[in-house]
Amino acid sequence: MSRNQQSSWHYTRQKDILSVTPVHLEVVSERATDLELCTPETLRRTQEELQWYRSLYENTPSVYFTLDATGKILSVNQFGADSLGYRREQLIQTSIFNLFEESDKQRLSNAFKELLTVSPESEITNWEFRLNARKIVWVKIAARILPTEEANPLILMVCEDITAQKQTEDLLRESEQRFHTMADTAPVMLWMSGSDSLCNFFNQSWLNFTGRSLEQEQGLGWLENVHPEDQDFCFKTYESAFNARAKFKMEYRLKRHDGNYRWILDSGVPRSTSTGNFAGYIGSCIDITERKLTEVALQETQEAAQAQFDEIESLNRLKDEFLSTVSHELRTPLTNMKMAIQMLGISLKKEQNFLLEIDKPETERSKAARYFQILDNECDREINLINNFLDLQKLDNVAKPLVLETIQLQQWLCRVLQVFQARNRNISQQELQINIAANLPPLTCDPFSLERILIELLTNACKFSPPEAQITLSAQLKSKQIQFQVINTGVEIPTTEIPLIFNKFYRIPSNDPWKQGGTGLGLALVQKLTLSLGGTIEVESQSNCTCFTILLPVSSEG
Repeated sequence: MSRNQQSSWHYTRQKDILSVTPVHLEVVSERATDLELCTPETLRRTQEELQWYRSLYENTPSVYFTLDATGKILSVNQFGADSLGYRREQLIQTSIFNLFEESDKQRLSNAFKELLTVSPESEITNWEFRLNARKIVWVKIAARILPTEEANPLILMVCEDITAQKQTEDLLRESEQRFHTMADTAPVMLWMSGSDSLCNFFNQSWLNFTGRSLEQEQGLGWLENVHPEDQDFCFKTYESAFNARAKFKMEYRLKRHDGNYRWILDSGVPRSTSTGNFAGYIGSCIDITERKLTEVALQETQEAAQAQFDEIESLNRLKDEFLSTVSHELRTPLTNMKMAIQMLGISLKKEQNFLLEIDKPETERSKAARYFQILDNECDREINLINNFLDLQKLDNVAKPLVLETIQLQQWLCRVLQVFQARNRNISQQELQINIAANLPPLTCDPFSLERILIELLTNACKFSPPEAQITLSAQLKSKQIQFQVINTGVEIPTTEIPLIFNKFYRIPSNDPWKQGGTGLGLALVQKLTLSLGGTIEVESQSNCTCFTILLPVSSEG
């Protein structure tokens, strides 16, 4: 007989593998004629099979007990005794209840009573109990009554070691408890969802904020407190991120427990199990209402400022257009007046010795000569005002293209000073000096603009210097720049006024002892022209001495 064939004993007693005898299995034939028919070979094979079943029973990796109705241990397999930390002889004839914790003994006793009274076919499955054994702490029990013809029933109980599983569950439970404690004490609102996308946890900060219970928030309940205008956006943002397993951030309005809606920044990240499987999302929320209000206020302020700026720009544009128009309209009659004055001078020269009268000191001139000179000077003054203003308008509105030339400063500065003296022979009563360094390199710049700058500064110096005072024009090399200085004495500019003197139409109050007058445009034009040449201008004034310093690069670029 092979192991795959069923013996007569196996067929009739397949549910009764263990005998009542505590330490070994016995073969009991049902009929004597069966034994008489067995040959020695058959008996040998039967014994081998029994020995195989015995080895299988002893070494099966579970704890097998055979108990009587009182719970006395009648047999235990070798693997089971070893796993419990006992010798088999120490367990036989002892109570099974001695192996269990005091708190679980009554539960096991009640289970056995139910098993013995309900039905012979009933069984206990998947009951978990704690042991006080040496090695195993937790077991899962399956038990049933063994079919037997004897009066006293026998119980087969199989114990599976679940100690490691229970320890893992305890650690997980402890970890979850720590997480819940940390989450509930965190100063931000936290939430979690499962792999089904439904939210299953909200910390105490969230519940306190919304004034709702955990049960109300779970699933999609949290959406009920989201502002109706934001609900669709929130759900689609979360759903899109969930399907992509991606991080997300979203801002929405959430109703607080007092009924007010607050702006919330919600950040969510995917979470995974220890094996790397997707487990859902965890997220945090912070109240950003104050930030949103600040952003709105800032946006409104910026919009108002932009509107104001646009209005000012529009007004400036209208002003510039108006002044430009007026200036052009003024230039035409002034040009005619200048031509008429010149023609008058020619006529007077023919009729009278007019040139001699003009060259006399002012007190000795005839009335006609004095009136003519006043008329000519004032006409020039008005023409100069209009020209300066128009030039400023051009510089403000569009960058003037530079006409670059290379000039030799020694000769060029002398010519500029001569031009200035010729134009201002009647008002220039000061001593003009020129100081030019010998090592000056050629300067590449717009000579017209530079001449305009220097003549304006010299004119300004003459206006505010007493007669016979000294005015100096100097030029020298400073590193890779040419330094021009116009220095005059007699009037000091107050320190508080220096930052203002380059503003259009600005004139220093009570600072014109010789009543020379002015438009307040000259220095503004000087600064604009200097900047257009790529240079800088500074002014120092102390001890009744004023110095304007201009620095220009040796090579200017338009």
